[in-house]
Amino acid sequence: MALFSLIVVLLAERLRLVADAFQFEAWFGRYRRLMFDDQALRSPLRMAVALVLPALVVWLAQRLLTGVWFGVLHLALWIGVGLLLFAHGPLRQRFRQYLEAARRGDIQSCFNYADRLDESTAMQAASVEELGQRMGQLSAWLNYRYYAAVALYFVLLGPAMATFYCTVRAYCDHFAAQDCRRPLLGPLMKLLDWVPVRIVSLGFALSGHFSKAAPVLVPKVLDPFSDPRRMITEVALAAEEVPETAGEPLCVQPTLALLKLAKRNFILLLVVVSLLTIFGVIH
Repeated sequence: MALFSLIVVLLAERLRLVADAFQFEAWFGRYRRLMFDDQALRSPLRMAVALVLPALVVWLAQRLLTGVWFGVLHLALWIGVGLLLFAHGPLRQRFRQYLEAARRGDIQSCFNYADRLDESTAMQAASVEELGQRMGQLSAWLNYRYYAAVALYFVLLGPAMATFYCTVRAYCDHFAAQDCRRPLLGPLMKLLDWVPVRIVSLGFALSGHFSKAAPVLVPKVLDPFSDPRRMITEVALAAEEVPETAGEPLCVQPTLALLKLAKRNFILLLVVVSLLTIFGVIH
């Protein structure tokens, strides 16, 4: 069920079949307005309730729908939650705007779109080449946070845990963009990223130049306090050479190269999940 649901969800997301109102950013915006306001979330208890509630609802729905109509409703729940968690139209649109601005030579717009892609960290680049490298690293990081890590939680621990990860990530990004601190978020996000970031980093090494990535990967994997973002971006950059691409601006070439690496890594993840499903490890 996990593999089938993931494939259906990724296909629907790729074909852009998910309406804007049913995408994660829209859902999270409505959820924040219905729950506690930002000031109320200074309380650890309220913060915990806001983080856990969506996952709890999904978990209860899973329990209630198990076995109903020969499992059809249970499968529908998996697919419905997956469509919600993996649909990120606004993120894809911002990436497209960055690429279009680069190809028409509008460097100032490139910097503006780059800042919009990652509101938690200003895109500080001194040159077009440096902007391209940082955008390449950012593409690897966003691919991990919005797709690879979510897929791992979705397949291995189910839609409720994937919902919990996405909720924590969304609140982290929301308050980071406002330069605000709230209880629980930082330590909890690092804890949730601890295992997936190591699996995905290993995938980057296996999908790219392993001999170049291994010296970067091994010390970071063995360090229990490694920063997840630095691990992903540095291993990805070491694993993939940035070739000279005819007709592409300098600020686009690293982005395209690391996006290709991320796609190969995701395919590797799907192959491993398929094998685990065949051998009965994942149901």
